[in-house]
Amino acid sequence: MGKDSRYYAELRKDKLARITEIKKQLPIYTHKFIESCVRKYQINTALAYAKDVLLFFEFLKVRNPRCRSLEIKDISLEILDALNYEDINEFQEFMVLNESDSGHMVSNRTLARKMATLRNFFGYMADKEYIAENPTLKADKNQKYEENDIKRLDVDEAKRLIKAVEETKTSTKRSSARSKNTAKRDLAIVILLLNLGLRVSECAGLDLNDVNFEDNTIRIVRKGGKEAILYINEKTRNTLRDYIKNERPLLAQDPKEEALFISLKNNRLSVRSIEDMLKKYGDGAKLTDRVHPHKLRRTFGTTLYNSSGDIYMVADVLGHKDVNTTVKHYAAVDEEHRKSVANYDLFGDNNDN
Repeated sequence: MGKDSRYYAELRKDKLARITEIKKQLPIYTHKFIESCVRKYQINTALAYAKDVLLFFEFLKVRNPRCRSLEIKDISLEILDALNYEDINEFQEFMVLNESDSGHMVSNRTLARKMATLRNFFGYMADKEYIAENPTLKADKNQKYEENDIKRLDVDEAKRLIKAVEETKTSTKRSSARSKNTAKRDLAIVILLLNLGLRVSECAGLDLNDVNFEDNTIRIVRKGGKEAILYINEKTRNTLRDYIKNERPLLAQDPKEEALFISLKNNRLSVRSIEDMLKKYGDGAKLTDRVHPHKLRRTFGTTLYNSSGDIYMVADVLGHKDVNTTVKHYAAVDEEHRKSVANYDLFGDNNDN
């Protein structure tokens, strides 16, 4: 039930286990920093910090001559203490080429996040006097991330996506045979994402008792573990009710199963499965770009803002702690809006008070 459900407890347990495995690969003097992250941050953030620290030590093993013959866990504190800003700059160059990951380029935003980890890590090490100086202080500032155009579906594309799911129920293609067994479930997920802008993790984490048809609400667990109650419209309610009444009992063989969305393996549908499902229907709808859950979230957020003009309401519904995040990612100004500016003579004679 909500944030205290077995699903979220197991999710935290799994991520703590992954952090423990990462710590085993790292020098022992890094452990206190990672443990402090677990205490200070949400588990997802703590895991990301641990991964970034491991990545930096992988870089040292590849690029630092003193480390090439060592296991990562054997890289000494003396070596770390000898690093300077040039080593940090070299790490940034290493990440831009992403030599640790098949030669693909990484975005400036990803680099900025990893550099934030390094600044926190070395700041901690210097503050606790493990090292004499923080080498990130004099390092080059990584490039500012330039946000791409907001990726979202327009109204026609959203309708085509919904239609692609609906047509699965009547399709005669052999490739659609398995999808017919989950057509009501898939439609409920698409409608839910488009009408409430849920994160895919929030959607996957829903339990059956999180849906309240008397109040027309669903309870979700936000990023960071906070619970929220969202209201559903008639279309969303009817689609969910249809799935729960007519299809979920066929998928959930265990009557004690708590999950709302069930896979063909008769257990909770995973985040990855939802992503793959959306890609499949996006391809079926012949949409140009891949349909990812976050694209549906942005579609909801941008459409709601364009309809209401209330950025604070959009921020609240999406669960953003900082309204600036909402402004940056969802308050898109359409081309027609920009063109309309030409119709206003803001400082002409007719505007005299």
